[in-house]
Amino acid sequence: MIRPLTRSEKSLLTLCGLALAVVGAGSVVRDHQARSTAARDRIAALEPKLDAAVAAAADAPFWQERKTWLNATMPHLNNPGETHSSFLEQLLTAARERGLNAESPVLLKPEATPHGTDLSVSLQITGPDSAVLRWLAGLQSPEKMQIVKYLQIIPRSSQPPRLSATITVARLHQP
Repeated sequence: MIRPLTRSEKSLLTLCGLALAVVGAGSVVRDHQARSTAARDRIAALEPKLDAAVAAAADAPFWQERKTWLNATMPHLNNPGETHSSFLEQLLTAARERGLNAESPVLLKPEATPHGTDLSVSLQITGPDSAVLRWLAGLQSPEKMQIVKYLQIIPRSSQPPRLSATITVARLHQP
């Protein structure tokens, strides 16, 4: 048979139980604080993303309109080699029509991105400064889906004013 606990044993048992309860409660509190701190840090890290998402949602109609325009305007790329050659020929024809001399044309490797494919052409143009500048102004246009990727203009003479431009032009096509 089990003998009854004495008063001092009961006191020690109670103190041991209290010590275990205090250690357990301390562990629970420390775990709760660690989780709370981690949650606050995560919330602080996500708040800028939320602000950006709210701003983007407000701008959605603006960008959707532009996306619709791009899908309707951006040309499709059926035959890359033929399209690339045709693009170079258009640039050379436009330069000749302005009385410019086009030299060293190079078809650059097509670059595919998630937003489209760009076909780039590099060439050197020489001619009267006003004609070169008008030709350059006519290159970059949203409707043509053309961008000037590189441009270096060098004055060649002052009488009459002549310029030489090394330029890389790209035409964007749907992916």
